[in-house]
Amino acid sequence: MWVLLVLGCTSDACRLLCATTAQRLEECLPEWGATWEDFDATSRVDYGDRCRAQWDDERLTLELRQLDVANGECTTADDELTGNNGADKLSCDELRPLYVEP
Repeated sequence: MWVLLVLGCTSDACRLLCATTAQRLEECLPEWGATWEDFDATSRVDYGDRCRAQWDDERLTLELRQLDVANGECTTADDELTGNNGADKLSCDELRPLYVEP
């Protein structure tokens, strides 16, 4: 019970990463000639919702220390996507190999 209370009160960087990723993908879709259907989603919101649901399921399998590591990794990834790490945000060309098959 205590773990659930702690998790409910903390910021979840991985849920935030889902929203950031959906936003960045939406910016790149026209350049890639892709649609949300290519990502098994109907929209940016649908993609984000599915991502968050997948993370919520995965999060339940992690120990607290693993959850801390995952949130740190999600924070780093979010910073790279948005440029909050002091560098330019990842371009659509840099994102393409991560999300679109060559």
